[in-house]
Amino acid sequence: MNDVTTQIRLQQALQGHEAVELLFPGEPGYEEGRQLYNRMHDLHPLLIVRTLDRAAIRTVLKVVTENRLELALRGGGHHIAGFGSTEGGVLLDFSGFRGVEIDAQQGIARVQPGARLGDVDAALCPRGYVVPTGTVSDTGIAGLTLGGGIGWFVGTLGFTCDNLVGADVMLASGEVVRAEDPQHRDLLWALRGGGGNFGVVLEFRYRLSPLPKVYCGSIAVAPQEVPRVLLQLGHYMEQDCPANLVLAPLFSPVPESDRCGLAIDFCLSDYQDLGAIEALEQALGLVGRHQYVTDDFRAWQGWFDDRFQPPMRGYWKSICLDDFTSDAMDALLTAASSMPGQRCSITIEHLNKARRSTTPDDSAFPLKSRSYSVLFSARWEQARDDDRFIRWVRAAALATAGNDGAPAYSNYSFAEGSSHTVLLGSDSERLLKVKQRYDGGNLFRRNHNIGMNKEAARAPA
Repeated sequence: MNDVTTQIRLQQALQGHEAVELLFPGEPGYEEGRQLYNRMHDLHPLLIVRTLDRAAIRTVLKVVTENRLELALRGGGHHIAGFGSTEGGVLLDFSGFRGVEIDAQQGIARVQPGARLGDVDAALCPRGYVVPTGTVSDTGIAGLTLGGGIGWFVGTLGFTCDNLVGADVMLASGEVVRAEDPQHRDLLWALRGGGGNFGVVLEFRYRLSPLPKVYCGSIAVAPQEVPRVLLQLGHYMEQDCPANLVLAPLFSPVPESDRCGLAIDFCLSDYQDLGAIEALEQALGLVGRHQYVTDDFRAWQGWFDDRFQPPMRGYWKSICLDDFTSDAMDALLTAASSMPGQRCSITIEHLNKARRSTTPDDSAFPLKSRSYSVLFSARWEQARDDDRFIRWVRAAALATAGNDGAPAYSNYSFAEGSSHTVLLGSDSERLLKVKQRYDGGNLFRRNHNIGMNKEAARAPA
C-alpha cells in the first residue's frame, strides 16, 4: 500500500471522531508540527494526529497495526534521540494537551501527557504542592517520568518515577487499563522508569508532596581552582552531603576564553539555617563564595532554560558512576578543557545516597543504586559541524566511563545507546515479562526498545 492510499485510509478511519486534528504533508501546520527539539532529526511522519479522544486513538492504533506502520508518541518532544517523531509512520502528538488537575482529597495530581514541567509547577506550587521533576521547565513530564526523572529534590523525594502512583494506559489492543489496579501493578512498576515500551499513557497520576522551603544559588569556581575544588567536591558528595542539599556541578566554557569554569549549582530544601551551605563552602575552601539566586522554586526550575534553548542540533551522552575515582576526575578535566563550542557542557548530577533509605524501591528504574549521573552535552547550529561535536561527546564519555564502561541514563541517551540503557540492573527479566504481557506485538518500539527477548534487548540498536 502506498503512502497516499494509507493516508486516505487513515483519514477515512478517523472521520466522525470529535476533537481530532490531522496534519498531512504539504498542509498548513505540518512543517512546524513535525519539528523536534533536536534539529539533527529531520523526520517526516505520514500523518500527525493530535487528540486525546480515546476512540480516535484506538482507531489510530488499529490502522497502524494493520498497515505495519511505525508509531511515535510525542509528549514534550525533547528527547535527544528524536523519539517524538517518525519517518513515514504515524505520530500521535500530545504536546498540546498540558492540563494539570489537583485532587487534594486523594493527594494526587492528574497530568495530561503533553504537560511540561513548568505546567506542573504552575498548577501546584501556588497551592503549596510539588511533584519532584527535572531541572528545565520546558521538558515534557511524560518522557521524564517513563525514563526516571532527576531533579532538585532527589535526595528527599526521590526520582520523578518514584512519585507516579497511577496511570491510564491504552494497550495495542485498544483496551485502557489503570496501572495502579492490583492486576496491573507490574505495569505501574514498569512505567516507573522502565521506558515507554508498553502503551499510550493517557493520564499520569502523581503523589503530591508539600512544597519545601528552598534556598537556591551557585558557587562559581575560577578555572585555576577547578582541579583542587573538584577533588574536594568528590569527597564531600560521597561522605558529607545531607539529603536536603542537591548539587549539580556544571562545567562550561568561559566566554571569550579558551578555559573552562565550574559552577556548583545547589538547592537547599526544608532547612532551618544555612549551615549546610556554610559546611559545603568550608569543605571546598571557598568560604563566603556562594551567590544566592532565589527562594522561589518555580523561578529556580526555569533558571537554566536558556542553556538548552532555542532548539538546534544536539548530541548527548550519559554515564552513571558509583563513585568519583581519580581517573574519572582527570578525564572530566581533560574533557572540560577541550569543549569545541560555547554551548557544550558537562553536568554532574549527584544522586544523594540518602535517597535510597527514604524513597520507594518499587520501580523499574535501573539506576536507583547509582551515585552520580554525568551528562556530556553539545549543541550547535550547522550540520557541517556535526562530526566535531559528536566526536567530543563520545570521547569524553568513553574516557570518563573507563575500561569497564558505565551504565547510561536513557533520558539523555541517543538511539545508538540501545535498550541496555533501560535494562541494566537486577530486574531486567521482570521488565521483559511486562513487555511480553502488555505489548507482545512490539507496537510501542519507537524508544529505547526493550525487545522481545534478552538477546534482542541487549543487541546494539
